[in-house]
Amino acid sequence: MPVRYEYIGFDPTQLAFINGPAIEKMSVKKPADRVGGKLELAAGLPTSAYYAESFMLAEQERLFSRTWHAVGFEHDVAQPGDINPVMSAAGRALLIVKGTDQTIRVFHNYCRHRGMRLVDAPMKHLRNIVCPYHSWCYELSGKLARVPHRFGFGKHSDSNADIPGLEAVRCHVWAGLVFVDLSASAPDFDEYIAPLTKRWAHYDLSLLRHDVKMEFDVPGNWKLAIENFIDIYHVPFVHPSLNKYNTMSDHYFIHDDIVLGEGNDKYSPTDDAAGKLPEFPELNAPQRNTIEAVCLFPNLLLTAFSDNLRIILVEPTGPRTCRERVSIAFVGDEAMAPELVDYRTTVANRFPSFNVEDVEAVSKLQHSFETSAFEKAHFNAFFDGAVHRFQELVARSCGG
Repeated sequence: MPVRYEYIGFDPTQLAFINGPAIEKMSVKKPADRVGGKLELAAGLPTSAYYAESFMLAEQERLFSRTWHAVGFEHDVAQPGDINPVMSAAGRALLIVKGTDQTIRVFHNYCRHRGMRLVDAPMKHLRNIVCPYHSWCYELSGKLARVPHRFGFGKHSDSNADIPGLEAVRCHVWAGLVFVDLSASAPDFDEYIAPLTKRWAHYDLSLLRHDVKMEFDVPGNWKLAIENFIDIYHVPFVHPSLNKYNTMSDHYFIHDDIVLGEGNDKYSPTDDAAGKLPEFPELNAPQRNTIEAVCLFPNLLLTAFSDNLRIILVEPTGPRTCRERVSIAFVGDEAMAPELVDYRTTVANRFPSFNVEDVEAVSKLQHSFETSAFEKAHFNAFFDGAVHRFQELVARSCGG
């Protein structure tokens, strides 16, 4: 039988050796030791990091619970009174709420009374949030507004300052995305996002108008979806049609702190929408022909073009699965004109044609990780720097 490794308990630094029914603890390298040092010598994360529930729990507790990460889109709550329940990558049920003051807030999705889940599905135009269990009522600001029968039959209370309202979550809206810091102690959001905003200072992201939305359920661990995205090495082999106008050899690599990926300064699509949509106004000639496709660690994928921004929010849905929520935003109100709808559709449709190929590749890789004896990567020193750096960030965040 092949040798397999599996994380046990809640400690990603302790591995177990499994051979048939016998389980024997053994001394092995921690994840950070496997990915640290020179790229050419690194073994990479163990395959069990991509399917073991205990590693997912470690990621929830030590990675996603301690750093800013995206949980949704501003358009999920477009109007005051709109509420969108989400399950964060940290495994915490949250509510994204747009108040009557137009402010977007995020709360933990439970009632202060006895912990009942407040909202199970998106809601529109609500004036308050009512617990389905005992009808405790909260304002959209999170304040506890009413407790029925608080002092006995028929003795309701509309003044409950002694009881806390909904538990608020530190949040920030950027480029139409909602980010959270569940720890409330991560660095300021501006500091977190600085590597990307400095790099993309020539893009006026305030002009973005989110338009086309898609979702893909991926039969693979969320890290595989990220690693596949920042890996240009596979493009000519998995995406021959994409490689015709986004050639692998035209790319440069981006290893900028928590911003990882690649760019192409000779991007040249050939469909009917090429050059037909409004572009970011401050771009010079070389920048208009450049795209950059990056991961903003941990779970956000962004591709900047001269005329749109493609956003992929990668949501872990289990140790072996994830969901990609895609939003494509165009530049300014002019781009949203009805007469340009066909061009916007053409631009948007460039993505699913090759993303289907990526989903298939990730699915096969997931299956291989779970069923083969593969346990040590041999990174390509030229191509695999971004993937190696991503795995380093994961391992260090998880304390291994």
